[in-house]
Amino acid sequence: MDIKYLSDDKGKITGVFIPIEEWERLQKQYNITEEAPADSGAKLQQSLADALKKAKPSEK
Repeated sequence: MDIKYLSDDKGKITGVFIPIEEWERLQKQYNITEEAPADSGAKLQQSLADALKKAKPSEK
């Protein structure tokens, strides 16, 4: 997964960008529709949080 982090001027991560192809895959995998916003799916939130923990660059 090609994750890009968005940060503020102090370097604090404020958002995450994933390619549209990955988003479309997640929509299919978790049955996300326009009527059901992504933030309503606890399973999706947990999966994304787990993926971010694995992909996040170490802060040293």
